[in-house]
This record gives sequence, C-alpha cells and structure tokens, in this order.
Amino acid sequence: MFERRAYLLDMTRRVPTMRTVQEIVDILARYRYNEFRPFVEKDFPSELDFGKLGAYCEMQGLGMVKTTREDFEELFIKAEYAIVSTEAERSLAGRAEEMREQMVRAEAQGRTRKATGFLVTDFSDECAWQPLCVSLPGIIMGGNFASGGAKSSMMDLEKELDRVMEAPLGGLLLRLGTLYLRGGAVREHCSELFNILSHDVGYSRHPGLTQFVLDDISGVARGVRIAAERWIDRSDWAKEIVYAA
Repeated sequence: MFERRAYLLDMTRRVPTMRTVQEIVDILARYRYNEFRPFVEKDFPSELDFGKLGAYCEMQGLGMVKTTREDFEELFIKAEYAIVSTEAERSLAGRAEEMREQMVRAEAQGRTRKATGFLVTDFSDECAWQPLCVSLPGIIMGGNFASGGAKSSMMDLEKELDRVMEAPLGGLLLRLGTLYLRGGAVREHCSELFNILSHDVGYSRHPGLTQFVLDDISGVARGVRIAAERWIDRSDWAKEIVYAA
C-alpha cells in the first residue's frame, strides 16, 4: 500500500459544482484515497468555496492540497509519487484498456523505486468534453492499485462500477471505453475519435478508421445509449453515459 493515495482533478477549463466535487470526494474515500488535489494552471476559480471543500474532505478522511502547474512539475521532479492518468483526457469515452495497462506499469515502477505516493491524474488537456463517468473506471482502479497493489489488475471493474453507480451500467461504460481500439486506430494518450472531432476538416485520420469501422462504432454507441436510457429517470450516471454515447 502506498502511504499517500492521491487524485488530481483539473479545474482549469471546467469548474465542477460543489455537489459534484463532494460526490467525487465520497468516491475517493470509498476507494481509500487520502489526498484530493484540485488542479489549475495558475489561478483557482472563485466559484468554489475551497474552505468548505477542504472541511468536507477532512470529514471524509482526505487532505485537500491545492495544486498548480508549478506544484505538479515539482512533484514530478521529486518523484515521490508514481503518477498515472485516468486516460479520460483527449477522449470521448475513455480508454479503458490503456488505463489498465498504465495502472499496472505505474504501480510496478512506484514499488520498485519505493515511491511513497500513488497519484491518479485527471487532466483536461485541450478540452473537457467528457463527463465524470468517463473518469470513473480510472478513479476506481487507481484507488485499488494504490491500496491493494498489483493484485488489483484482476479486479472486477464492471462490478465495482455497478456498485458506485447503483445500477447495472458498468458494462455499458466499459463498452464505450474500448471503442477507441476499433480498426487498430490507437494513438498514445488520446483517442483517434477525439482527434477527428477536435481537428480541422482536413485532418488525416488513421487508415484503420474506415467507413465500415465508423459505422460499427456508431452502432455500438447507439446500443449503449438505448440501454442506458432505460435508467435515465433513476440515475444521473445513466444521463452521463447517454451523453458520452
């Protein structure tokens, strides 16, 4: 178990509501994190009452550490943390398999160099299109790796997602989170689907993303959306999954 088990949430481009942040803190506490790091490039938003948020974190057994880009770079240089991403950034619905592989690698490297902390980052590089549910698999798995070590690679992630969302939605979310693999169009730390939508009309997409593959992806997403809509009146998570799909 790592002594410090931290989650960093980028608030630079999108400021969450207090209710959303408190929900995140509740999830962090559930998965044995003990440090929450709100992150901005430079200036913290006035929309959030960080005094109140810090008190709520303390009630849940977490320390709150406000973190700027300069602070993060210092953390990186000191190498006290094994640092890994939720792989939600620069995607439409996450990159579930890449996230799992990165978690395994980060835990092993951190253990080898005797890092005292395990830091899960949730940056919004270039944009923040994805809803919170897209980060949820990484938050859950990161907490398990930070507290349980290498054996966490065998965890039943779908089951844990169902527990947190209190609905059988985990499989739907993970299905979306593997669509980036279709057609072999894999880019490091980004989704080609994100690249297509975020670049200019002339962007040259990966040759694996043929029209047939794109139609297949659309069909899977449509199926996920229809299934999630059955829960939309009972679950805010279902609304987020519908949005991501």
